[in-house]
Amino acid sequence: MFKCLNEYIDFSVKVNDYITTIMTDNGISCEQYHYSHVWKLIESQGVTIRGFQFKDIASERIAGLFIQDQLETTIGFNQELDEPSKNFAISHELIHYLFHKDEQNQIFFDTTKNMQHSYHQELLEFQANIGASVILIPDSVLCYVLKKGWNSSRIATTFGLSEEMLAVRLIQIMQGNLGFSFQSAKDYTNVIFYAFHSKGRETAAQIATALEYQMKRPKRFIQVR
Repeated sequence: MFKCLNEYIDFSVKVNDYITTIMTDNGISCEQYHYSHVWKLIESQGVTIRGFQFKDIASERIAGLFIQDQLETTIGFNQELDEPSKNFAISHELIHYLFHKDEQNQIFFDTTKNMQHSYHQELLEFQANIGASVILIPDSVLCYVLKKGWNSSRIATTFGLSEEMLAVRLIQIMQGNLGFSFQSAKDYTNVIFYAFHSKGRETAAQIATALEYQMKRPKRFIQVR
């Protein structure tokens, strides 16, 4: 993560600002936010989100795809995925649509390996994983629910991601915004997950307060497509 820290921060800010614009323009509070707000906005632009049944080895490997041609812009996902993986795959492809498509990049095929939340050498896939996590639960919303005392299970269920995905999200945001080492971020995450009814709830609120303080900066709204 250390080698990718600046890239994580820069792209995370870009996607968070994009979603903040959507929330502000549509009067969506942190309590009301759901990733479907972003999905519906993009679908209103003529983008089709569609499930596919892949066969044989493709069924095991392909998680999502983005294709744009003269007839249609399609976000596809593997129907065999579980619900959290499907949500992540669709959001991953939406990031390709929002930030990566140009004359050279009009087709993306993404494997389950691309979406393992690891730190890839390929920049666009690294960015798409960052952005997908932010679409599912933006920084401001994550801080809000942590301060409200939501446990990891409730957060994951409400925002359509697995608890494993949520753990990665927490570790990354603590590394990127608070400068924690991987081990320190993981230790705090474990406390939030596994000691919530003792010191985990208080720890979550403290982390959220620290994150909100670090994220205070001039609003950099970007035009919503």
